[in-house]
Amino acid sequence: MRWNRFFSIVFTMSLLSCNPVKSNDAFLFTLINGLTTTTTNNVFTIGPSSKINVTSASVVLTYGTSQTFGISLGVVPTSNVTINLAFDTSKLTVDGNGTTPLTAHLTFTPGNYNSPQLITLASLATTPTTSNLNISSSSLDTNFNSVSGSISIRHRVMFYTGSSFLFREDEAISSLTPYGTFPYNSCSVNPALPSGLSLHPTTCVISGTPTDSQPSANYTVTATDGTNNDTETISIQIQTTVYKVFVTASTYNGNLQGAAANGPAGADAKCNADANKPATGTFKAMLTDGTGLRRACNGTPNCTNITENSDWVFREGRNYIRANDSAFLFSPNSAGILPASSNTFSSPYTMAHAFDSGPLKTFWTGLAFPNSNWQTANAQPTNTCTNWTSGAVTATASQGGRVGNSNATNYIAFRNGANGVSCDTLNHLVCVEQ
Repeated sequence: MRWNRFFSIVFTMSLLSCNPVKSNDAFLFTLINGLTTTTTNNVFTIGPSSKINVTSASVVLTYGTSQTFGISLGVVPTSNVTINLAFDTSKLTVDGNGTTPLTAHLTFTPGNYNSPQLITLASLATTPTTSNLNISSSSLDTNFNSVSGSISIRHRVMFYTGSSFLFREDEAISSLTPYGTFPYNSCSVNPALPSGLSLHPTTCVISGTPTDSQPSANYTVTATDGTNNDTETISIQIQTTVYKVFVTASTYNGNLQGAAANGPAGADAKCNADANKPATGTFKAMLTDGTGLRRACNGTPNCTNITENSDWVFREGRNYIRANDSAFLFSPNSAGILPASSNTFSSPYTMAHAFDSGPLKTFWTGLAFPNSNWQTANAQPTNTCTNWTSGAVTATASQGGRVGNSNATNYIAFRNGANGVSCDTLNHLVCVEQ
């Protein structure tokens, strides 16, 4: 699984400060992808000497991509608690508490015990390896004194642009080329790839034309240089009908109309003329406007009734993929949306990958901020750059056109914050196959 965006891990110490430590006390290990929270029940046994064994917890770090984690305490300590971090500096960097690199410990007080303190981990390893982040604590509170444990870290150096791919039957795929930082010269896959697809024996590139539909199945690719090995497990699904999504190569100010009748129609024309457009298919721009020409939800957030749609770009029952690599994105609900609470999507309507696998790009959307999810931002006409007909400087930039982020897998992919950007700024478009 590729982690190309920030992740937070909160280790909640369930240690009762007024009662003896019991053998069934445990940490709660919470994994947060952006603002999408997934809780994994990993129990770390506390021994009779009040030591904590956290060797069952593991972190995967991808070379070139840092990850941010948070550490907090689960109950109020009776005294300050100091957390010390120790690690192999040849394999790992750890920055925290505003210091770069980390030169001090993390200190929790009875007043801030449950506020996560952030540390950023980055892998320095260019060959497959593992290391440990060792954690220990000290405190006058005996329940938090001499607590220690080790978090296993896998350093990942070979990976594809996504973890879950959906290909169209009888259509040649865009070759999947892995990124690798060690000189591997032999590749294998288990089990064998679907009929029509092949793995290059030395480069690990996956290519071909899938010939038969199939449900999602996992495939583990192993790369080796004869001494070092790294593996990447991806899922592949093949269907007769899929719908592609791409981020435009070109950027535009808020006047998208051009020679078209209105802003949305002009944006569609730009999608269908863009250099990133696939060879086949007709595309529409993923944006809303204040006139109701294009919208997802009208009057209610997270609508479930398709009658609230107006020329909306997504449809229930369709599977959407990234056009450049066929990474699976999502399947929307009955109103063509992914219901969200604040920025967090609700299962099963979640986003598996970001709209783009490269550096951050912003794109015009005109969507409202949580908790008005999926409605058009209409507090000021400039929120949609006067229905995408104005590229003028917005007097108050924060009241400008609303945009989304290409590297997010939550609602930030559709609306990236409370403010907008001036309508004279240049942003991309997201284009959706119809």
